[in-house]
Amino acid sequence: MGTLFCIHCAKKDAALTALKTRSAALETELEATKQQLDEMTKLCELQAGDIKRYKKLIDDKPDRNQPERVSEDQLQLAFERIISGVTSPSAKEALESEIPTAANDDGAGKRKRKGGRRKLSFEGLPVVEQRYVPPEVEACGGDGWERIGEEVSQRLGFRRAQFTCIRVIRETWVKKPSGLSAANIATAPLPDWVWPRTMADPSVIAEVIMGKYDYSIPLNRQERMTKGRGFVIPRSTQSDWLDASYGYLRHIVDAMRAETIARSQCIATDATGAPVRAKGGCNRWHVFVFIGDIEHVTFNVSRSHTSKAIAQMLDGYGGALLADASKIYEAMYRGGVVAVACWAHLRRYFWKATLTEPMFALEALALINRLFKIAQAAKSVPMPDRTQWRRDRAQPVLNVLDGWVERNRDKADERGKLSAALTYYKNQRAALHRFLDNGALEIDNNASERELRNLVLGRHNWKHFENKTGLRWYATFRSLIASAHVSGLNPHHYLEGVLRLVPHWPKRRVLELAPKYWRRTVEGLDDHHRAIIEPPWRRATAPPGDYAAA
Repeated sequence: MGTLFCIHCAKKDAALTALKTRSAALETELEATKQQLDEMTKLCELQAGDIKRYKKLIDDKPDRNQPERVSEDQLQLAFERIISGVTSPSAKEALESEIPTAANDDGAGKRKRKGGRRKLSFEGLPVVEQRYVPPEVEACGGDGWERIGEEVSQRLGFRRAQFTCIRVIRETWVKKPSGLSAANIATAPLPDWVWPRTMADPSVIAEVIMGKYDYSIPLNRQERMTKGRGFVIPRSTQSDWLDASYGYLRHIVDAMRAETIARSQCIATDATGAPVRAKGGCNRWHVFVFIGDIEHVTFNVSRSHTSKAIAQMLDGYGGALLADASKIYEAMYRGGVVAVACWAHLRRYFWKATLTEPMFALEALALINRLFKIAQAAKSVPMPDRTQWRRDRAQPVLNVLDGWVERNRDKADERGKLSAALTYYKNQRAALHRFLDNGALEIDNNASERELRNLVLGRHNWKHFENKTGLRWYATFRSLIASAHVSGLNPHHYLEGVLRLVPHWPKRRVLELAPKYWRRTVEGLDDHHRAIIEPPWRRATAPPGDYAAA
């Protein structure tokens, strides 16, 4: 029995040893598996990062600061590929020909500066002369010396902007020898250029308006800036001035909106979000810009971004509408408004496709680039000749683009960016080609986007509007500033002059105070009204080019 017991023990010991060996092998194998798993996890993380980066590159909403630029060399190579595939001799000749110089263009074109310092023009600036005499001449009072010339150089200097206290002194007189009775006392009336019950002159109010609505400086920051100028203006006081100004100026903008709808052949429009502070967060409002072809730029606010909202804002309009492909405009088109599409929007689709299908996308961009060059050259051709001039040169390019789209439609990935661009062109083709019908129609809607950029940049400074009143202030003041830029006026000088004049102007003629008509209105002012916009203290300090000449 003892011997038998030992045999069993030996077997158990052998089995145990084998199990231990197997366990050790499994532990080694498990450790190796863990190492492989860690390596695979790291690899997956790296691949996930790559996928995220690639997705960001081809995302529908790329970095807003990323320019949509393509090398001219790339476009030229793509354009040459297209020309090589054109079979029609007339079409090939039209594509290869140089875009002719317009009639009133001197042919010089715009040349880029090739290094060196940019020359500054000092015209219109006050000049302070500092004259210096050689020390040896000064020491002897000029005896034995003769002045034969001088060397003059100029530097740009800066003096801190200062507020001015305008002390209005109205003398009071009494008639002799009648005595001090109300009937016998005379006090000079308040001059018309002074705003009653307001401590600010329109020159300061115009500065506040420009600071907030053109330079996007919030009122609290302007309050800090005024401290450095020697006189603190609380933001509450600035707000009161804006409120009073809005009461006068909104009637001008209302008249501009009415004339834009009544007289414009084409209105360009776009919209962006405008958050308005509310309990627990912000309500999303919308700011629409309307650029008429009669030099009025007006802004409207709406709680909704819908067909009903746009129909109310453009009630009575029956011309052409240059806009993006948003569905909110379809109701206007069904009502008789003519749709004009933006080639810059189509270009953006093809630009996105350069990241996935560059060869095809670059060919489309080369043709679109050709259209933009033709449109730019056509601007210097006067109407009505511009329509035919531009059509003769743009139509062959459009014909080639149509053929290119048909040839490459089946080659594009159905889920890719190029397919989206081709679909957009197919859906908007009629509206995209409509610029051929009238030389006054723009080929793109970039002007609307530029006008809305001020609001987009402003949101980085003040995040949101405090209330709906502030939103309406923005629409009114920004309409006048943008229109002043379009009409070639200095917006600050215009606002200062119109704020002086509008309280004394007939409301039935308020449209005459719009930036488009401001120069003509100032030229026709009588002596009384001219004294209002050019008070004596202002004439003594006004820089050249003020008011009507600005």
